[in-house]
Amino acid sequence: MGIEFRCDAGKLVWVRNPFTGDVTYFTHVHRKKSGFLEQAQRQLLAERHLDRERYEAALRAELEQSLRACPFCPGNEERSPDEVYRLTSAEVFGRTTPDPWLIRAVRNLVPRIPECCTGGQNESYVVVEDPRHFADGAQGHEDLLYSAMLPVEQFEALLVVDRKVAELALRNPSVQKVLIRKNQGRESGASQPHVHNQVIGSDRNFPAIERECAVTAREPGIWEEIVQFARHFGFLLSEDATCVAYFCPFGTFPRSYDIVCLHHWESLTELPEPTWRHFARTLHRVLQILGPVPLDYEIHDGPGVPLHAHVNSRHYPYSNIGGTLNLPSLLLEATPPWALPLSSA
Repeated sequence: MGIEFRCDAGKLVWVRNPFTGDVTYFTHVHRKKSGFLEQAQRQLLAERHLDRERYEAALRAELEQSLRACPFCPGNEERSPDEVYRLTSAEVFGRTTPDPWLIRAVRNLVPRIPECCTGGQNESYVVVEDPRHFADGAQGHEDLLYSAMLPVEQFEALLVVDRKVAELALRNPSVQKVLIRKNQGRESGASQPHVHNQVIGSDRNFPAIERECAVTAREPGIWEEIVQFARHFGFLLSEDATCVAYFCPFGTFPRSYDIVCLHHWESLTELPEPTWRHFARTLHRVLQILGPVPLDYEIHDGPGVPLHAHVNSRHYPYSNIGGTLNLPSLLLEATPPWALPLSSA
């Protein structure tokens, strides 16, 4: 079946997701005016009447209380479940800091896969990406640190820790597959504001990966065809001998991006470490496009599919109606603003 799409007068009108069958239509939804804007403006006007000094004092007290209560902040380690791994700033950057750790992995308080499915062992993990809770100069609870703010060396180290935790989970004979997953922001389903991702061990393959494997088995060239489609319509962000990154117009949510290693179909725990680090750097670049907006990413690996990540922004929640999505047609009218310089390693 391959990639199904339609062009009209040389412009892309719709495209079908080859794995789910969902259709994305390119329309003029950008002409809609938000009825929520007026509400936001009224709120801003109301806040101008606050006593600024009293407001800032209350803000500082609230932010300090958040740090005291957060189980992922340094000094609160006893509030989180058992630690399984940590990296220090000295190990990543070659310099020490007052914080006892830079990246820290613990078991998830509530396992994503029930323990009875994984031999009575909790194989869900949280990996805290940084000791900091808020961004510098935070003005409120929403001014959180986010993954794109991490130095690339730290994000690369984060995914190395993820892989070590995945290896730990796979020592459990009941675990058949491991998934690396991130939710950023409340709108993406994150329950903890401190910057983190998750490593989840399962007793079976995850349905989304299983579906990708089934389609790939029927159409072995589907991933190359997707990349060719992205290249043809100008959706490529970067491309080199290891990874291809592109805007994906048929992602699970509007504003989706994929990173694919076409030549690596092994488990992520079996990948050559330089390949895994290069993949991490490419993922970090895509996250920098989105910045602080609510998002999620999942990393899917082989066998059966090439190593790849799906990155979904939740900042543009256009409705899914009957298995279809709508995206603004202006996305296709000019050079994509998210484009990165192409590399040719």
